[in-house]
Amino acid sequence: MENKIITTIVDYGYDGEGVGKLNGKVCFIPYALKGEQVELKIVDEKKEFIHGKLEKVILPSDKRIKAKCPYFSICGGCSYQNIDYSEELKIKKELAERQLKKLNYYNEINVISSPRPYSYRNKIKLFVADKRIGLKKRNSNEICEIDNCELVQKQINNTLHEIKNFVRENNLYQKIENIIIRQENDECLINFYVKNLLKDNILKQLYKRLGINNGLYQTYNQKKIYVCGLKFLEKEEFSLTCRFSPYSFHQVNNEVCNMLYRRILEEVSDENVINCYSGNGVLSGVLCKKCKNVTAIELGKSEHKEAELLKQLNNLTNLTNINGDCGEILPKLVDNFETIIIDPPRKGVDKKVIQAIRDTNFKKLIYVSCNVATLVRDLQRLGEFKIESIELYDMFARTGEYEMLAIISKSKKNNK
Repeated sequence: MENKIITTIVDYGYDGEGVGKLNGKVCFIPYALKGEQVELKIVDEKKEFIHGKLEKVILPSDKRIKAKCPYFSICGGCSYQNIDYSEELKIKKELAERQLKKLNYYNEINVISSPRPYSYRNKIKLFVADKRIGLKKRNSNEICEIDNCELVQKQINNTLHEIKNFVRENNLYQKIENIIIRQENDECLINFYVKNLLKDNILKQLYKRLGINNGLYQTYNQKKIYVCGLKFLEKEEFSLTCRFSPYSFHQVNNEVCNMLYRRILEEVSDENVINCYSGNGVLSGVLCKKCKNVTAIELGKSEHKEAELLKQLNNLTNLTNINGDCGEILPKLVDNFETIIIDPPRKGVDKKVIQAIRDTNFKKLIYVSCNVATLVRDLQRLGEFKIESIELYDMFARTGEYEMLAIISKSKKNNK
């Protein structure tokens, strides 16, 4: 008879997984809670750590609750549905504080919660394979088929039901790789990433089922093809008219995003601002309402094009959009900029961008980060600075992710 592997959970890992000890090594066990005794199966064992799979909770935590979603622990999207939302926020704060100690930062971190821990996401990416449509399992390419997602807004789930029926009835599983559904207000854009082009007349059948508040695209070999219905989603944001295509980047939690932008506006005034990694220009447009001049730098060509459209739609005469690499553009700017804003991808800021920031005579740096580990690394590279404040914005409730906002001044460290 095979011996059962049992351990006690003593801590949490970065993504909310339980941490125990096994064979003298740290063992990471998703969906296990601190204080629990659990039975596990070893999935992967390295020299210094082990990845385990939760088989059974022997002694449960008094904080454990029943997950709202039937796919929790099968789908890899959520980490915290087995505890109250307030407890999730405590864990995220503790994990962030642990990272920030590397900067000798021990001040209080303000935590901004999501007004809606469920039904907040304005976007979902679905995977298609083996006659399944759903989300990937944790650390796997295997698909967990879903009928709905508890994190997305209502109209996305309604659209998902119709798409699943449509793909099944027309047997399109082999032709589609991914499906992205994006919602603003009660309108949706659906983009099919396809292996073979789908016929327009077939997609138009889906459009008739979905109704006029929808638009359909397909993407083949990186070619973006509009099919029918809505061409874009439009919304008002901070008195700005914003248009989003299926390819636009925008934060998935509108309410938390608005709170984050309002907080950033508190840190600027009638001044010159640089916005690096500026994306499709929404934050740049928001800043224009309060700042003297805004210079936005974005490497992506399609994102730059959308930023130029936003500038035109809103007559933002004090906005300059530059398409290029931040590390190359920053040293060439001759104007004096009081504030630099950076909102990089998860991998953080490139070394040459850090050097360019160091060489710039700024007074304030506003760093928006979706990865606290790279935030810490980048600030360590920055040189002499002072952390004025750091806040945690729970942009991705019920998952292991969150957003950080750091306000930095260019002066000698004094963070204790």
